[in-house]
Amino acid sequence: MPKVDELIADISNGELLLPEFQRGYVWTRDQVRVFVKSLYRAHPTGHLLLWHAYGPVKTRGGAGEGPGKSILLLDGQQRLTTLFALIKGVPPPFYEGEKLYFDIYFNLASEEFSYYNKSLMSGDPAWLGVHEFLYKGMNKFLDDLPRMEPAQRGLAEQSLSKLNNLDKLHSYFYQIDELKDEKLTLGEVVEIFNRVNSAGTELSRADLAMAHVCTFWPQARSEFRGFIAKMKSYGFGMDPALIVRATSAVAGGSVNFDSSFYTQLSAQKFQAAWPSVRASLEYLVNILRHDGFVDSMEDLPSPLVVVPVVIHLARNGATFRDARERDGFLRWIYLAQIWGRYTGQTDTKLRRDVLSLSDPDPTARLVEAIAADRGRILLEAKDLEGKGPPSGIYKFAYVLARSRGAKDWFTGQTLYQKAVGKSNSIHSHHIFPRAVLKKLGITERAVVNQLANRAFLTQKANLRIASQEPSKYLPTVEKKFPGALRQQEVPMDDELWKKENYDAFVERRRKLLAKAMNAHISKLGSAADDASQTVGVSALLEQAEGQQLEFKSTLRWDTKLDRTSKDVEDAVLKTVAAFLNSDGGNLLIGVQDDRAVSGLKMDYESSNSIRDRDGFERHLNGILRNAVGDATMAFITITFHAIEKNDICQVSVEPADHPVYLPREQGQAFFVRQGNATRALDPKETMSWIDHHWKEN
Repeated sequence: MPKVDELIADISNGELLLPEFQRGYVWTRDQVRVFVKSLYRAHPTGHLLLWHAYGPVKTRGGAGEGPGKSILLLDGQQRLTTLFALIKGVPPPFYEGEKLYFDIYFNLASEEFSYYNKSLMSGDPAWLGVHEFLYKGMNKFLDDLPRMEPAQRGLAEQSLSKLNNLDKLHSYFYQIDELKDEKLTLGEVVEIFNRVNSAGTELSRADLAMAHVCTFWPQARSEFRGFIAKMKSYGFGMDPALIVRATSAVAGGSVNFDSSFYTQLSAQKFQAAWPSVRASLEYLVNILRHDGFVDSMEDLPSPLVVVPVVIHLARNGATFRDARERDGFLRWIYLAQIWGRYTGQTDTKLRRDVLSLSDPDPTARLVEAIAADRGRILLEAKDLEGKGPPSGIYKFAYVLARSRGAKDWFTGQTLYQKAVGKSNSIHSHHIFPRAVLKKLGITERAVVNQLANRAFLTQKANLRIASQEPSKYLPTVEKKFPGALRQQEVPMDDELWKKENYDAFVERRRKLLAKAMNAHISKLGSAADDASQTVGVSALLEQAEGQQLEFKSTLRWDTKLDRTSKDVEDAVLKTVAAFLNSDGGNLLIGVQDDRAVSGLKMDYESSNSIRDRDGFERHLNGILRNAVGDATMAFITITFHAIEKNDICQVSVEPADHPVYLPREQGQAFFVRQGNATRALDPKETMSWIDHHWKEN
């Protein structure tokens, strides 16, 4: 059972190494704080797993391959990296990650651990830097006592037992589990590594998949790391998981990290596929930057949208056949971005999309899948309500502005994310500044920050506008740079620029933005592609009810009692709430359980206020808003279709980014989707579901 100091010495001396197949340092600030607090209290923090390798093994940190016999750290990298950094003040030789946290402080009075906060800690003698103390050690700290400020010295002298506990981090013992079998192969060791880590929360499936690839290609991690660094310099940094997914699919394996990934993937084919994947990624980045007006990976809501495109390219010479094919894939990327293609059931959708690539017209099949999920591909003004950062529609608004050559409103320079100089970087500006809206009593974040109140400008312009009313600065912008406002679809009716007309302004701008977005997307496709909306809902009608599909014959009419019923409405609300709390889905109203289309006629005739599609939508919107709240409505899209001369309503639901409860007479209820059923969970089940579902997502 070695002490922490002994382990750190072994790392410094190159006696304890890290195998190359391990991923980098990923702990968050909070994980570090909780870990240090546990050490201080002498609580158990797990065992370490070491492997005694008896042959050359690729290691990280400048060591290249370990010697004939070496000791490698299999489990405990996050913990020992944290301790090494806190005690030594530098990262360990094998460190690879985004950030280390040295600025954790200890309160001598309350025994609290917290990160540095100037307003909280400045001038307070109770706060002590953990790194500074551990680096010096207890003896040096005591030697320095006479030179401390009186208040700090007195507090330290009263807290010697606490300081002693903190110093004991040096001598904290770790239980070591060891693999010493000389016959163990690298593949067997990685299998053990995966099994140990998959039981906890530290490693994702992508991390385990990367470790598997390193068993047959030890240089894979360093090869990918170099490529990723290169792409990051162009603004397109990406996770190794994206590369592994695409390369596996091109090699004939699974695009997902499922059991077939491990059983069907050929080592030789994987390595052979990588050069074409690399060339395809480089080619696609150029297409995105120059033809797609996408400046960086951050402009895409999910990096997974590039995976099917890269696979297609790698299978076809790493280039598009012609401009039509290029535009078709760009159109699909935009639609996947707008409609959140990879939110919920990611693996299932990605697998289906990759299978669509074998079709003679792959982009048509890809678009059909989006239409089936969302009910339509064309945007309506209502789809922009409540949409703000970081929604896909919001990100597409920047693409749209770039495609139209949008200029800054005060400098006249063309907007570009990679412009030189911080003051020329792109900022999202409130057209009606927050200070102006606050005076009007408008403070709700979703209303203030919505896309219809945002424009893309440089930082210097954003600061220059500050809190001016639009009616004061927009006329100057239009006079100085004619057309600059139209490039970002700002309504040109100056009456709408007055602060009292904010609601009318955003309503009008939503319509203009939706129209412009549709026009940009449509020019990339063909008339045949736009038929995919009907194909999409028809495909849903061919499916049976399941995890993400439910049929309801009516919204509010009880066909058995021949009258309206709150219970029937409530069944609709429960289904929508369950989709929100699960993986999303589609509710088709006007369709029987046997998939026969009955239409909405009974609902139309149930009230004079309904009568038609508009009335039906108003009523449905009203009961949904009352049930789930305005903010949650951003995850719900309502669309109508005419099937067999009957109207049906499609309610497309994305997975919510927060738990959604339905109000009940006795409080609130939490519903989820399980199979083809909607189920209410009890409080204990609800807490477990929330912890698991939103932690993973």
